[in-house]
Amino acid sequence: MITPIITICGRPNVGKSTLFNRILGKRKSIVSEIPGTTRDALQSNCTWKNKSFILVDSGGIELEPENKLTQKVQLKSYDSIKESDQILFLVDAHDGITNSDKEILREIRKFDKDILLVINKVDNDNLHKSNDFYSLGLGEGVKISAYHDMGIYDLMDSIHHLFSEKKDDDESIKFSIVGRPNVGKSTIFNAIIGDSKSIVDSTPGTTRDSIDSKLNFNEDLYTIVDTAGIRKRGKLGKEIEYFSVIRTISSISESNISLLVIDSTEQITLQDQHIAGMIIQSGNGCVLAINKIDLIDKKINEQNIIDKLKFFPGVPIIYTSGIESKGIDRILDNIKIVNSRYQLKINDDDIWSNLVNIVSSNLPPSKGKRTPYLTYAKQIGNRPPKILIKFKNVEFVHFSYKRYIENELRKIFDLKGVPLQLEFREND
Repeated sequence: MITPIITICGRPNVGKSTLFNRILGKRKSIVSEIPGTTRDALQSNCTWKNKSFILVDSGGIELEPENKLTQKVQLKSYDSIKESDQILFLVDAHDGITNSDKEILREIRKFDKDILLVINKVDNDNLHKSNDFYSLGLGEGVKISAYHDMGIYDLMDSIHHLFSEKKDDDESIKFSIVGRPNVGKSTIFNAIIGDSKSIVDSTPGTTRDSIDSKLNFNEDLYTIVDTAGIRKRGKLGKEIEYFSVIRTISSISESNISLLVIDSTEQITLQDQHIAGMIIQSGNGCVLAINKIDLIDKKINEQNIIDKLKFFPGVPIIYTSGIESKGIDRILDNIKIVNSRYQLKINDDDIWSNLVNIVSSNLPPSKGKRTPYLTYAKQIGNRPPKILIKFKNVEFVHFSYKRYIENELRKIFDLKGVPLQLEFREND
């Protein structure tokens, strides 16, 4: 199931940004939160009750003085509406229905999207006004106060059925090819396809024309997520600029491993760092491709790149030239290796014995007479690996000591290229 896009729409000052931030604040986890490449939109890959969705604050919908929409709805807002699976149409209970509300709703309805009326700023003083919105033809709606954190759970539960669970419908290795524009993603994609023995299938997705390309390579089945997005070459205007942000968020969410492509001829940019941050926060494994090496004749400082991208240690680095097909054969091999680490299941006895050795060789600092000591450890998840560790007096286990444990476990279990999630709890 493709990750749904939920877009908040409405006229200025009805509380769109407040609602956007409130939903992010109520989530169990944020996979990524980045300012869009457009000035007026924010997108965030989120989860709610273990299901994923992309939340968009459309921005940019406003009226000209003569009561016509500024170029109907500004291009960026149109993009977010066209790409959406669900519109949250936000209105202000204090103001009641305005002409702007009616005109904006009229324009949104042209896109034939599911629209949920969300009545914001509802309190006891204006509760009676919320009934006025029936005339919009959207039913009773959901009454909230984003600022006061009222009604948010009801709102989310009313659209929860739309959200998607990350499920693998086959045994293929699912990976995405991501990176900022013009780093050579499409060239690498075409080179990978050229190296594969056969393309098994290209299945059209939903309204966003997502295509997952499946291929066989060395008797392993791979799925490259959302290759339609990869194939869009170059800067094709602001519409594609918006799509690239949404597609990057979505394809990372729908894959297990991400191939991050950067340009060896340029310095690491803020956009590179944003995408790397999305991969890290998503829990995906990662392989880094330093592309266009045919255009440089200098040595690359790998550690400087890793430091700037803030990646976890040991991310596999491959030097590639999509044009000359250099390094392409190593991409799928490394993705396979990282995928096996991503799915790693560790024997509980191995976890316990290694943790005892780690802690014994470097005891955690005490605070007064209270000393943290290890009592329990067990793997509680994979994809990526997740380990529960219990200490007596866990509140005195410092962040730096937790990082020490993580780094040691990474070395022991060879977790290069994948996140290791550690959950520290007090002993029962």
